Amino acid sequence: MQTIFVTLNWNTTALLAMMLRSVEDTVPEPHKWAIVDNGSSEDKWEALNDLMIRRFCGEYQAFTEDRDGWETQGISVAVIRAQKNLGCVLGHNLAFDLAQQMADGEPFEIVMLDTDVEVSEACWLTKVRAFAVDRDDACPIGIVGMEHAVGEVCAGAVSLDPSGNWYLHPGQTLDSTPLRAESVGLGFALIRWPVLEAGLRFDTGYELYYKQDDDLCFQVRADLGLEVWAFPVGSVHWGSGALQINEYDVAGHHGWDAFHRVKSRNQTYFAEKWAWALKKRRATLQDEQIHLDHMARVMRARREA
Repeated sequence: MQTIFVTLNWNTTALLAMMLRSVEDTVPEPHKWAIVDNGSSEDKWEALNDLMIRRFCGEYQAFTEDRDGWETQGISVAVIRAQKNLGCVLGHNLAFDLAQQMADGEPFEIVMLDTDVEVSEACWLTKVRAFAVDRDDACPIGIVGMEHAVGEVCAGAVSLDPSGNWYLHPGQTLDSTPLRAESVGLGFALIRWPVLEAGLRFDTGYELYYKQDDDLCFQVRADLGLEVWAFPVGSVHWGSGALQINEYDVAGHHGWDAFHRVKSRNQTYFAEKWAWALKKRRATLQDEQIHLDHMARVMRARREA
């Protein structure tokens, strides 16, 4: 099974260098990189290109966003340069397409990793893979979220209410025990082969960023009948690093207020799309697991109808 790391870069070369180093230091298994430079300025693009050449030398190839000429056979590190910022939804879909091209028809898995993530746990990918494979006999896992929700900055296992707001239970973030979930953060997550084989992508009804990650988790559960789990890995995720560095001036939307309006529209779209699957908040983690069992039955019935 090939492993392809996927990330978006947007004027965050220094963060990307830190993240790359942390992965290369903790992942001994062979792997590839599919990176989309999401409209970085000319000087930041040159810095990214220099970084890739220094670190990966002959293994690295750059492409333009134009799909003609994507010849990735035998390439371990590929970067697509988008001339403008596409947002996370289109950017990640482009990165998934690139990863599929690099896999060259063979089964593969994707590790999504934001540039503002630094991984510290040794051999974490081996542990996460083993966990997912062990679960396959019971019910196959489609996505494993690996963010550790220290201080509740980022969440491991996420639950959602009818408005599309996610919530956690008291003490949940202090526990590193794997947990089945409605959704997980995709800033650091393993997307397994059955999801990729099915061709799932982020719904382009979401603009730029926000709720598209929850939506993909719901697609995996509802459309494919696969589970979503959190398996916290020793790491730090600062959250919205690229947005903060670029002062929320993204894809024609200028500043926090404009970005917040996009978030509000995305949340409304998510809540309406998944109204049939969103229920009132559960009181305990045990209730969450009962809810997941119930929804698995509901989702199976909808698939078989």
